[in-house]
Amino acid sequence: MRPLIGLPCFATKRAGTLTPLYAIGQAYVHAIEDAGGVPVLLPALERPELVADLRGRLDGVLLPGGGDVEPVHYGERAIPETQPPDPGRDGLELALARQALDERLPVLGICRGIQLLNVVRGGTLVQDIRAQLPDGRKHDLGGRGRAIHQHSIEIKPGSRLSAILGELHHEVNSFHHQAVKRPGAGVEVVAWAADGVPEAMELADYPFALAVQFHPERSYQTDPAQARIFAEFVRACQVRAAQAAAHGARATVGAVG
Repeated sequence: MRPLIGLPCFATKRAGTLTPLYAIGQAYVHAIEDAGGVPVLLPALERPELVADLRGRLDGVLLPGGGDVEPVHYGERAIPETQPPDPGRDGLELALARQALDERLPVLGICRGIQLLNVVRGGTLVQDIRAQLPDGRKHDLGGRGRAIHQHSIEIKPGSRLSAILGELHHEVNSFHHQAVKRPGAGVEVVAWAADGVPEAMELADYPFALAVQFHPERSYQTDPAQARIFAEFVRACQVRAAQAAAHGARATVGAVG
């Protein structure tokens, strides 16, 4: 059985008619599907506490890229360079990430996902690299192409990421302006750009919790090493699903407790 992997959506509006929609980049969906998982799209619930009803129904969670996490969630005030907040998205993703960690589900974070996961663990963020890091280079390079590798990262030997990629240096794309500042509880930064900006982190003593600052969903079709990020994530979700099935722990959709 393919594992069910939750992907939170964000609120947006259809161009022209301004019809309210929930959306997520198709690249995330296809990356999970191609790796053997079943993507389950989760709308930005007006009542984030309803996430509790997903307990036992998912085998993993992917936290995707997107706008900035509101600084109030890590005890800071927004600086001018920080994007306007999206309270609905923050509420859903923070609740989903906390519950996933509480259930010890496999978690993969991408771009905003690494930042949000660090905040959930009590860490803080650099709100704007160019404004707050004197030696920080420009990392928002999306105008050059989303799938184009923009710079090299250095990876910590012995880390999960080094085992997945099979190397200690790798070329990645780059389109972000924020980054992990103070790592949260149990967070270990395991990759860096040349200017010292964190590019990946893992949670110690956790079955599978990996987050990257770059976007492998944009590169996996042409970069086998980055495709392995999704393959290993989905494999961990499959193990979780098998364990849940063996213990009769998978909840039935629509079941009443």
